[in-house]
Amino acid sequence: MKRFLHGILEHTGSRQYLVYQSLSFSLLMISIVLTIYDAFRDFHSDIHDLVVGVEILVSCVILLEYVGRLYLAKNKLKFMLEPLSIIDLLAVLPLFQPLRMLRFIVVFARILRIAYRYKPLLSGFLMIFRNIYFELVFILSLFLLVFISSILILYSLEKHAGNDRITSLFDAVYMVIITMTTVGYGDVTPITKEGRFISMFLGMSGIFLFSLIVASVSAGLSSYIYLIKSGMVSYREMENHVILCGWNETGSVLVERLRATQKDMLVITTQEVNLPRGVYYKRGDFGSEEVMRDAGMERASVVIVLAEKLPGYSEDSVDARTILAGMQARDINKNAVIILELLLRENAKLLKKRAIADYVVIGGEVIGNILSRFVLNEHFGNLINYLLEKAEIVYMDATEGKSISDIGKEIEKHGYRIVGIEKDGKVRYFPKLSHVISEGERLLVVKEQSTARNPT
Repeated sequence: MKRFLHGILEHTGSRQYLVYQSLSFSLLMISIVLTIYDAFRDFHSDIHDLVVGVEILVSCVILLEYVGRLYLAKNKLKFMLEPLSIIDLLAVLPLFQPLRMLRFIVVFARILRIAYRYKPLLSGFLMIFRNIYFELVFILSLFLLVFISSILILYSLEKHAGNDRITSLFDAVYMVIITMTTVGYGDVTPITKEGRFISMFLGMSGIFLFSLIVASVSAGLSSYIYLIKSGMVSYREMENHVILCGWNETGSVLVERLRATQKDMLVITTQEVNLPRGVYYKRGDFGSEEVMRDAGMERASVVIVLAEKLPGYSEDSVDARTILAGMQARDINKNAVIILELLLRENAKLLKKRAIADYVVIGGEVIGNILSRFVLNEHFGNLINYLLEKAEIVYMDATEGKSISDIGKEIEKHGYRIVGIEKDGKVRYFPKLSHVISEGERLLVVKEQSTARNPT
C-alpha cells in the first residue's frame, strides 16, 4: 500500500504518478470552472444534483490524497502543521457553501493547491511552450492581423448592407470565429459579395493558422521529450532523492537494486546510458557545480559518486575526480549522506582523514575480501548468496519506545530479520538488541522471498 501511494503521489518519474496526477488535475480544474460559473449564474435545476456530485467527488479525491500523504509522512504531527497541509484541508471543503466568503477561501486554497501540488506537470507544459515561444508569438501576430481586420471590415460591410444577422460587433466576432474554425453553423452569414469573399479567406486562413499551432506544439513536445532523454532538463526542484554521479557496472547494479525503494533516482554522467523507467538522467560532468545544482544536489538525501573510468584516465585520475566531486557535493549539501567509490586504498586513507564522505568504498578491496571469505568460510558464501538471491532488503516503520529485541521477535514470524536502523538518511548496521526505537528511526530488514530457504 505504501509503495502504491508513493507511486501515485510522490514519485514524479513513475507512470502511475503522471496518469493519476493528470486525472486529479482535470477534476480540480473542473470544480474551479463550475464554481466560477455558479458565481455569476445558477445551474439549472435539472443538473444541479449532478454538479453537486462532481463537487463531492473532487473533495473526496483531495481528502484521499491528504490521508495518503499523512500515511507516508515520517513525522505525522509535523506534516499536519505544515502550511501546505493546512491548505489541503481547506481545499477538501465542498465549494458550494452558503457563505460566499467561505466559498472564496476554498477556491483560493484549490488554486494554491494547483500551483504547488501539480508543479511537475505545469513545469513540463511551461518547458514545452518556452521552446516554441518565438513560433507562438509569430502565429499570434498573424492571427490578430486576420482576426481584428476581418471583424471590423465585415461589420462595416454587412451593417451598410442592412444584414439583420449582424447587428453588433459581437455578432461579427462570433461569425469570424465560427468561420475560422470551419464549424459554420449558418446562423450568421454575410449577404454581400465582399463579405462572402472575406469568409472564404477566413476559412482558408483558419485552417492554415491552426495547422501551424498544432505543428508548433507537436515540435515543442518532441523537443521536450528529446531534452528529457538526452539529460538536458533541470531538476533543481527535486528533493529527497538519490543522485548517482558517474556510471559503471556498480551503477547498473545500484539502479536495479534501488528501484524497489521509494526514492527518486537521478544519474549524472556524460555517457549515453539506457536507464529503466522512473530513473532520471542528467547529462553532464558531475564535477561541474552547475550540473550538480541542476540535478537538485541541494535537496538530495543521498549522493553516490562512482569511480567512472573514462578513456585516458589513470586510476589516480579517476580517484581524484571522484574526491573532487565529493568535496563539491559536500559544499552544496551539508546534510546529504555521501558515499564515494575509489579504486586505490592509499587515496581512501587520505580521504578518511578529511572526513569529506560518510562512507568510502574501495571496489577491488571489497571484492577481494568477499572472495577470501568464500575461500576461508563456506558458510559465509552461503549467506551472501542467500542475501543477494533469496532475500529482499527493505525499510520498515517501527513503533517508538520498543526495543530491537521485542520488534525482532514480532517480525520474525512473518519472515523478516533486522539488519540495521535508518535515521535522516544514515544507516547503522546490526544494532544492539537493547536499543529502543526513537522518533524518526526506521528498520532496515531482510525480507525472505516466497521461494527462500533458511541459509546454512
